[in-house]
Amino acid sequence: MRTPAALNPNNGEPAPSPFGFKNVPAYEEPITVKIEGKIPSWVNGILYRSGSGRYNIMMDNGDTHHIGHPFDGLSILHRFEISGGTQTVKYTSRHTSNGLEQRIRDGDKTLLTFGPDPCKTIFGRMQTFYHHITEFNQTMARKEQDPEYDMVNITITPNFPIGKKLEQETGVTRGEAVVVKRDADTLQLVDKETLKPLKMFTYSHVDKRLWGMLCSSHHQFDEEANEYVNFMVRLGPIPSFQTFAIGPYSPEPGQTDMPPPETTVHEPIWRHLGSWNTLEILKPAYIHSFNMTKNYIIVPNFPYYYAFGGMAAIYYSNAYQTFQWDGSRRTLFHVIDRHIKRHVATYEAEPCFGFHSSNAWDEEVPLPGGGTERVIFMDYCMYENTDIVDASFELGKAPSGKVDLDQVQPVRFVVKKKAQGKEGNKIAPSQVRRYRLGQVPRGSDNVHRWSANKSWTGGYLFNGMREYNKRRVASYTVLAQDVELPRFNQQYNLKKYRYLYGVCESRFAPSYASGSVVNGLIKVDLDQPYLGPNTDQASTAKIWDTPGCSCSEPIFIPNPNGTTEDDGVILSVVNSKTGEDIESFFLLILAAQSMKEIGRCTLGSFNTLTLHGSFVDSHGIGIAIN
Repeated sequence: MRTPAALNPNNGEPAPSPFGFKNVPAYEEPITVKIEGKIPSWVNGILYRSGSGRYNIMMDNGDTHHIGHPFDGLSILHRFEISGGTQTVKYTSRHTSNGLEQRIRDGDKTLLTFGPDPCKTIFGRMQTFYHHITEFNQTMARKEQDPEYDMVNITITPNFPIGKKLEQETGVTRGEAVVVKRDADTLQLVDKETLKPLKMFTYSHVDKRLWGMLCSSHHQFDEEANEYVNFMVRLGPIPSFQTFAIGPYSPEPGQTDMPPPETTVHEPIWRHLGSWNTLEILKPAYIHSFNMTKNYIIVPNFPYYYAFGGMAAIYYSNAYQTFQWDGSRRTLFHVIDRHIKRHVATYEAEPCFGFHSSNAWDEEVPLPGGGTERVIFMDYCMYENTDIVDASFELGKAPSGKVDLDQVQPVRFVVKKKAQGKEGNKIAPSQVRRYRLGQVPRGSDNVHRWSANKSWTGGYLFNGMREYNKRRVASYTVLAQDVELPRFNQQYNLKKYRYLYGVCESRFAPSYASGSVVNGLIKVDLDQPYLGPNTDQASTAKIWDTPGCSCSEPIFIPNPNGTTEDDGVILSVVNSKTGEDIESFFLLILAAQSMKEIGRCTLGSFNTLTLHGSFVDSHGIGIAIN
């Protein structure tokens, strides 16, 4: 949408957003911020956060282009250098989508967004489709030249294994790479100190055998194996899936002599998940995260599909109108054995949707009468449907944010969000579900089948199809209500754990989708489930929730001398708005056991949307990586 220059009350500045979004200032030179309270002396390192920073863009003719969905806000990165020893915090931020901003000014028809453009006509969509097809090669070439040509603003990952080729091209050495990721095969390398974009690349830059259109914003990490694990999806009539591991992932603690800059990419461990191992042709689904254990990778397939094999995204030029919820189909969990590098089982559950997985592990469980079975336990923040995607339109908005159709021209139509029409636009909050996948095939039980027929053709395809087409059942137990953006003590990654941290609905704001999405912080005890409201006196949940405050994903930093799982601190960045409409943005430090505030430092008189973050210690070693 655009506000014409004649209606803009701000000379020389973008017009105010009709959606309630404000541009965020950047601090490219470090500033030292005052601490209220105290940071524990053992909290020393760098907190990185990614998010959205610009929504209102001044065009060359004086009009203002308005971005309508928070996920499409042009990216900004935040860096907090925290020293508990000296009680100082230095803050830096940087806009990292300047090239994309220029593409908007130039009217580039190859832009892909998450939210829809209500101004685009059917003829405009056809034009966009044509430009996507005819200008594909030029677009890829420009990405090679301009590190800010596209927008990447979901997860930010220090210690990323970029490989020998990119290390030589960029001068970034092993263990020093900070990379921003998203749900497509587009990644952005930035300077670990200044946050300046250095290179836009794909996984094929790391290894040419890795290519596809989609991947997960959230990778998995095995500290013992020192492996980064993710997957690729190639769209088409029959989608192809490829999980992969890259290692070594990060330097060892205290290591000074770095090994030669060489990245080892294991053979793809999952290819062509299609009709040969499912009861019907698998549709490509929106997948934001996945689970992993020491022995298995579990990739979900929610009934939230890319229409027409993903081609609809090119026609609509956005993801939201491409996604189709089909509540008549089951959710599938595909299990890949990490050792034999093959898909070994598919489990089905009732239709549901989730953005974020939590932890997972597998173990041998005794059977009645003797013997054992291999069981996967995995935790996921699940919704009964995809109404939460509608609620995302409200994330980060000012409470009074409304679209004034008389002031924004031209408007042909407005996309009706699916949650509208429900009483109060009320949607069910997420549930922390612990799924149980029983009788998981062990690699040693099946390795002879694959070694005899590695090509997945011939005798195995026909003789084994009946066994592997058989759907297994995934059961689950609800452990908590209303927890999103889950994080936990990373020392318990791939192991049984007890405490989960996240964001929850604020008691002082309207429910999701009926107003602005405003969050408090929550800690739940998974060993003591409580299914009533988290605010009940009987609830085991502990909550930090303050009027006017909206919190981002909590980051758990363990006490190096701690003796319990929850001995540590929680770091979150918080937007605050008082009744006088005074805004502030601050870093919040909580005691992880009690969820009581022990310190904060205000970074500026503004609000900014950040979703995910990572923390490395003063030696650059990952403590809490997303």
